[in-house]
Amino acid sequence: MTVCPCCKAAVTVEALDNLITSHEIRGLDRAVLQAVWRGRGMPVTPNVLFDAMYADDPDGGPSPTRMYIALKKSLSRLEVWLEGSGVSIVEAGFRQGYRLAITTGE
Repeated sequence: MTVCPCCKAAVTVEALDNLITSHEIRGLDRAVLQAVWRGRGMPVTPNVLFDAMYADDPDGGPSPTRMYIALKKSLSRLEVWLEGSGVSIVEAGFRQGYRLAITTGE
């Protein structure tokens, strides 16, 4: 049980650290999940996600095209890993980014 990051309601999903540990989410995938979780249900722009993904890269990461490809691959992997967890990352709207979605199973 944890608290919904956007509305503060009690929901039955794993906490972020437990999700990361139980699914062994690492690297860029972990950075994306953490950045979206910190967004508390609000849209997180791709630029914010890129900053999180390449925070340790002294060059700021690869070209923008490669960043988008890496982001899309990461989102695909996270979709599989988070299936059934009650947590997902959804597109927030055209050019708005991605947001955390928590389902209650109802």
